[in-house]
Amino acid sequence: MKHTVQRDWRVTRPSRKSRFNFDQTTALGGLTVALFTYIIYHFIYPLISKGLLW
Repeated sequence: MKHTVQRDWRVTRPSRKSRFNFDQTTALGGLTVALFTYIIYHFIYPLISKGLLW
């Protein structure tokens, strides 16, 4: 018997239709935006406001 890869990648169980699907990509994107916001407001903005960056 020859082993083959399943070509159908759809989920076998029907999923509920929702307007917003929270998956791993959405979670990582949200964490990335939160991290950049934290870095900007806690490290870069105080340097600009004190005149040390430019």
